[in-house]
Amino acid sequence: MPSNEAVEMQHQQRSTHVDTEAAGLDEVDGVYRSTQADAQAMNRMGRSQELVRHYRLFSLVSFVVVATSAWQLTLFQVTPALINGGAPALLWSYLWCFVGFVPIILSMAEMASMAPIAGAQYHWVSEFAPERYQKFLSYMTGWLSTLAWQSGNTQGIFLLGTLIQSIILINNPDYAFPNWHATVIAIGVTIVSVPLSIYGTHIIPYLQNALFALAIAAYIGFLIPIWINAPVVPSSDVWTKWEFTGGWESTVLAVFIAQLPAITARTGVDTAAHMSEEVKNASMSVPRVMIIIFIVNFLQTFITSLTLVYHIPSIEQSLADPSTYPAIYVIKQSMSTAWVTVLLTIICALLWVGVVSYLAAVSRDLYAFSRDNGLPYSAWISKVDPKLHTPTNAYIFSGVFACIFSLIYIGSPVAFYALTSLYVVAIIGCYVISSSCMLWRRIYYPETLPFAQWSLGRWGVPVNAAAVAFGLWSFFWSFWPQSTPVIVGLFNWSSPIFVATIIISLIYYFVAGRKRYDGPVVLVEGRKRHMA
Repeated sequence: MPSNEAVEMQHQQRSTHVDTEAAGLDEVDGVYRSTQADAQAMNRMGRSQELVRHYRLFSLVSFVVVATSAWQLTLFQVTPALINGGAPALLWSYLWCFVGFVPIILSMAEMASMAPIAGAQYHWVSEFAPERYQKFLSYMTGWLSTLAWQSGNTQGIFLLGTLIQSIILINNPDYAFPNWHATVIAIGVTIVSVPLSIYGTHIIPYLQNALFALAIAAYIGFLIPIWINAPVVPSSDVWTKWEFTGGWESTVLAVFIAQLPAITARTGVDTAAHMSEEVKNASMSVPRVMIIIFIVNFLQTFITSLTLVYHIPSIEQSLADPSTYPAIYVIKQSMSTAWVTVLLTIICALLWVGVVSYLAAVSRDLYAFSRDNGLPYSAWISKVDPKLHTPTNAYIFSGVFACIFSLIYIGSPVAFYALTSLYVVAIIGCYVISSSCMLWRRIYYPETLPFAQWSLGRWGVPVNAAAVAFGLWSFFWSFWPQSTPVIVGLFNWSSPIFVATIIISLIYYFVAGRKRYDGPVVLVEGRKRHMA
């Protein structure tokens, strides 16, 4: 553990301190807009308020809905399920993954109430892990979280590039759909989005409600034409007609591999947790938002999936659509080319807005981990612009990472699914580690847990245990490729990228990280409490 002088120095390195003596006031800081509860939480965690608390409960709900783009992403992530079981595999996996993820979301909601901070999972691990392991486990969780959010950011930008290509193809059947075009478009989207995210920091929170309404209107505009105009498949085919084209000999194995779209759709609600330092009364608002978004996103994504499979007369034809997206195959059956273009353009616009919002959460995650010296060049990455009150360098780093990562698609036509599974395995790894540490703390030293405005109470142990169990299950199946035999073009590249990231993080840890990184627990009030 670092000396008291070292801890004090870390305190002094952060900027403006929030006045926690202004008892009874709704806001204790006129610039940062912190409430008394927020100030007390930040003080307990040893942090000064550097970011402005623009968000309230409803605006944060709107922000997360827009940032996660759940129904839009679901449209273009159904392929693994359709290959390995067809419509029943997609729908049934959505239902059991919803149930399985309930304890994961509840566990994270409670931790977000105990420690409402931008670092989220790696910070929670640092607080709740056994003392002898907290430094290493929180460090590894920080790297996994960084990988997850950076790859998730690239995923959204990359999808936008391929959709723009699809619009071109629909209007020009002779278009060759070269992979490198999607990469160039994705890079262009990134170059535009990063400065807009940086300089729109103070404006975006006040546009979220309007953007949320637009997303709902577009969603209705997507559903109605399909249900009215597209051919309808019998319910028996939708719920019981299993179709396997992935080449797996075992039906059970194929169905479990088909879970990836359902697992992916359940992640992302912790976007709210990474915005905690910009939310008023975060210890209550953030947990509520996480639960609300979990339910809202499930309803949207399940209805979206239901709409698709009820209007796919041929799974084989949908998978063979020139756009490579079965959803576009369905949309083309329900409207003219002109209206398909309009609808896809609106979806692209919503995805782009989602990218801009999502960048905020990505940059906050990166900023927080760098603030604790978890990455190379942490001092530069964690720098907060004194006028904008936003981590501008974290935005820039995320943009550069997305541009470099987009190059993967040039060599692999299924790179999008690799990015999806890479995001999933990394983020679920964070869920599992943080829930495991919370379970350990709750069993052995429950008296040391911080106060939570939103608490699981006596249900904590079984809920945390169920979260770890289903998290491990999801983590295991997210590494599998869509089909067999596995060739280079169909390989799930999340495996080598994930392993490479772990190796790099370990090398950096033993070379420099263990000397520089102590974990946020060293700043937490009461850190000298007894821990095993």
